[in-house]
Amino acid sequence: MYVGTCSWADPNFVKEGGFYPKGVRSDPAGRLRYYSTVFPTVEVDATYHALQPAERAAKWVQWTPDGFIFNVKAFALFTWHETDPRRLPPELLVLLPEQLRTAEKADAEALPEEALHAVWDYFAAFLAEFTKAGRLGHVLLQFPKGRGYTPQLFAHLDRWEPYLRSWPIAVEVRHREWLEGSAREELMAYLRAHHYAYVIPDMIQQAYLPPSDVEITAPWTVVRFHGRNPAMLERRAPTNRVYDYTYTKEELRPWAQTVRDLSGQVERAYLLFNNHYRGQSARNAQEFAALLK
Repeated sequence: MYVGTCSWADPNFVKEGGFYPKGVRSDPAGRLRYYSTVFPTVEVDATYHALQPAERAAKWVQWTPDGFIFNVKAFALFTWHETDPRRLPPELLVLLPEQLRTAEKADAEALPEEALHAVWDYFAAFLAEFTKAGRLGHVLLQFPKGRGYTPQLFAHLDRWEPYLRSWPIAVEVRHREWLEGSAREELMAYLRAHHYAYVIPDMIQQAYLPPSDVEITAPWTVVRFHGRNPAMLERRAPTNRVYDYTYTKEELRPWAQTVRDLSGQVERAYLLFNNHYRGQSARNAQEFAALLK
């Protein structure tokens, strides 16, 4: 059972979370080294916002002990999100049409095929540092909040399967349509056929958000604890509001029993807390790890 947090370097987590000792808060290497003495795994969130160089992954491997596992969130363009093309590495930016190089936002459909493959190659080089060190847990493909069932998802995953086949893949959908009727059957069958893990979410149960149903579609599983703040349903709500939530022990105890029940069905489980605001993710992750003992 791998319990950890989604990100270890979020500015608010670092400054106000109360997790890091004062001596390491401003030291990137010191922060990660300290984090790895408390938790056995982490989700890398920075990769969603911007492509990271392979050299950075190599440093992270050096800064952490053998057995520490990195789970990597896929770049925004890979999961139907927009990104700021100006943040692409210079060698990739030059592959874009001139009008895109200065655009504030773009999605994958706007990129030439050559550029899109180059983006995937850059991401793959970053992951290779974890893979060769035996440190990659999984790659998270988190699709947009509020996007209901569409067969385009399966076509999209098929298109990029030549890359995806190299990594353990976890898929997170964030609309309850995916968990209803024939859509559920189709999704779970597809994930099982490809050995991709269905991400089990914990979040507020309102409107279109998916239920916390347990589905095992691979030899391993992922539970992501997003918190239960109603702000998650607000359009363009800042992340510090959306993920401002502290789980009570009464809310965590049922999950601890669920995870124990799953232990005989899976080889490993990643239990990741995303309620990062003010360090709540670290506190809840430590509490949850204690409940599993």
